[in-house]
Amino acid sequence: MTFRKYEFTPTQWATAKAKITLTASGEGEGELTWDATKVVAVVELGKLCTEWGTDEEGNPICVKESSKISVDILWADQPGTTSFASYVVWPEPCGIHVFAGWEQAYAKDYCEANPSAAYCQPPAPVEP
Repeated sequence: MTFRKYEFTPTQWATAKAKITLTASGEGEGELTWDATKVVAVVELGKLCTEWGTDEEGNPICVKESSKISVDILWADQPGTTSFASYVVWPEPCGIHVFAGWEQAYAKDYCEANPSAAYCQPPAPVEP
């Protein structure tokens, strides 16, 4: 299995989603059946906040959200069709969402993709 994070415009996500969906079915409107031969789980995070502010009481509020939809996919094997590759994003680990038990695997893949990222640089040893 492989865990990847993606960002799509709404139109791009509709096209990509069709590639990993068997049928629109179920009791509720818009319920999907994911193709289990391709994906284990899909979490549509929606349009994430890109800029935070505070309200009059000092509470954080989103003042600007992304125009793209964030989606996390746990693939059954390697990441799906190559058409998904151009939508991969690498937010720093321990962010908005991670599949339980996949934290270390994502952090490893993140550092392989972003070796110079501050997150991937171990602290210097402290001299006594």
